[in-house]
Amino acid sequence: MRVLVIDDERLALVQLERVLRQSMEITSIDVFQNPKQAVEQAIELQPDVVFLDIHMPELSGIQAAELIQETCPQADIVFVTAHDEYAIKAFELNAVDYLLKPLQKSRVEITIERLLKRRSTKPLSKEIEKQEQTVYCFKTLRFQSSHGQPPELPKWRTAKAQELFCYLLHHRGQIVHKSILLDLFFPEMDMKRAMTQLYTAIYQIRQCLQKMNMNITIHNSSIQEGYILDLGQVVLDLEQWEQGMVKLSGSISEDQDQALRLLGEYEGDYLQDYGYLWAEYERERLRQLWLSLARMLAAYYLERGDPTSDALQLYERIQTLDPYEVEEGLIVMRLYDELGCYDKVTFHYERLLQTIENDLGLTVPLQVTEWYKQWQEKKNGKEMLL
Repeated sequence: MRVLVIDDERLALVQLERVLRQSMEITSIDVFQNPKQAVEQAIELQPDVVFLDIHMPELSGIQAAELIQETCPQADIVFVTAHDEYAIKAFELNAVDYLLKPLQKSRVEITIERLLKRRSTKPLSKEIEKQEQTVYCFKTLRFQSSHGQPPELPKWRTAKAQELFCYLLHHRGQIVHKSILLDLFFPEMDMKRAMTQLYTAIYQIRQCLQKMNMNITIHNSSIQEGYILDLGQVVLDLEQWEQGMVKLSGSISEDQDQALRLLGEYEGDYLQDYGYLWAEYERERLRQLWLSLARMLAAYYLERGDPTSDALQLYERIQTLDPYEVEEGLIVMRLYDELGCYDKVTFHYERLLQTIENDLGLTVPLQVTEWYKQWQEKKNGKEMLL
């Protein structure tokens, strides 16, 4: 096990190095008082474990951990601090462990045991790279770490880390400047505190990706500029979905099966469960693509005289995504009538009435009210005969 130790206090550095050298499991130890120099050397050293003092001048342990994790994604982090509040912060960062100064040999030995146990169950990075992985963004964010496994919800430390990941994913492959992230996510904080929060969130994201064995990388374009999220070979469901839409020939009769599959894959709007305002344009763009295809297929069903239920299922979902289209609302009522679902005709009419009048402040078109009036009269006439 290769170890990197970083602490600006010479005495603490020597003490920890002496204790670590007593472990038979540690093959090499490199020590640094200068955190910036340590970050630069970490690329070449590729440590398995990094012991980091949290409170250091110029570059804090949190910042150093964030930078080291980019170049050494498989490295485990152990924070060292003289203050209990920083120990709590270490666990917020999802570190493997923390050590309080003054260091105790018995406590360091416990940390080494934890590290050995953790590393014995850790998958190799090469194994992860070979796995077919997918990120799902329709409705809820989910990760599929290997083909055949069900998608899982990421276990984020904070809602801020989750949104920051989604924002970087939204701008995947592009440099997102730190100034933009600070203004968007930490607008009320002073610069120093906001930068610390940003480093912490990036660190948490990388830890979450590592725990879920997702081969996604977040690069620093430079220490000052920003971040780039690189999906590598990981598949993004919405990109795959759009590629499928492009491949449609344009003839719905020939593409019926493919169209049904694509409509089914759209499980919900883009990041629907989170309501991020910055995602609204993309959410609406993808929604309109789905609606366009759904309307084509639903109209095809009606023209061809397919079973009423096939067209109804599509129009019901179309109305859910776009409830203000009155003509489609009328189609839904007519299809309910054909199937004998009279209670649903009334329910849908009343809901349409409420949506148009209350949400838009408009009057429902005469053709809809007239149709419903005639339908009621016809229905009441049948009931009287019975």
